[in-house]
Amino acid sequence: MPEPERPSLTLPAELERRAEAILKGDQAWSIPPAIDAATVILLRPGSQGFEVLLQHRPTTMAFAGGMYVFPGGKVEKSDAADAPWRGPAGYEPFRNQSPAAATANFRALTVAAARETWEEAGVLLTADTKDVQPDRGEPLLPWLAAQGGGVAGGSLRPWVHWVTPEVEERRFDVRFLVAEIPESTEVVDFGVETDGSVWVRPQQAVEAALGGEMPMLPPTVDALNQLTDFRRIDAVMADAADRTPRPYLPRPARLDAGKVRWRIEDAYSGEVIQE
Repeated sequence: MPEPERPSLTLPAELERRAEAILKGDQAWSIPPAIDAATVILLRPGSQGFEVLLQHRPTTMAFAGGMYVFPGGKVEKSDAADAPWRGPAGYEPFRNQSPAAATANFRALTVAAARETWEEAGVLLTADTKDVQPDRGEPLLPWLAAQGGGVAGGSLRPWVHWVTPEVEERRFDVRFLVAEIPESTEVVDFGVETDGSVWVRPQQAVEAALGGEMPMLPPTVDALNQLTDFRRIDAVMADAADRTPRPYLPRPARLDAGKVRWRIEDAYSGEVIQE
């Protein structure tokens, strides 16, 4: 598959200075490690193809404040433990920086994705739960264990993989997944990390992001842009089932007339993907 066009990266002056420090080997900036994280692109049938769920983060949030995002968050140790799970054994579509890391395997990633989707949107991505659901605010994993159910790992498919640039103070190694939900599914904004949700067609979302109406981080735009090639959810899910996403990392490449030039690299191997 040819590499899709990547969104351009424009950073504040302080981040540009950090990029210069990285290029010059200046120890004044120490690159923080990237934390394993997962996010879910929820897909539902719509009158003109399909729609995706985007949530707006309050401007007061330290990470991605004021941005439209998909539900998701970092992988917790409890996600990597014996969390109730229903999924394919041995399936590892995402590459990992540390293959032995418990928080980076597909099981832990999908458990984190399902937990965060419940916590942020009130949507269950579970199996064998007898058509019941937890009370609002109830932790998902203990409830699943009590119900004899599990996270529906088999219903979550890989989409894209991005790593936060090394100039950021908070960095994440984020695996994006896709999941189909019924059109009738109710989304609940719990008002903690998000202050609103919207269902929108991928093309509309990309246009709104590029036009400044819906601010988004470049990986979100990329994930949406790749969805614009499809008209049906089943086609998205079939394509996702065959994906083994590369970990994209925007990295400073050189100084050109005093300005930092960026490129996309494989976050793990350092191979240049796009100049």
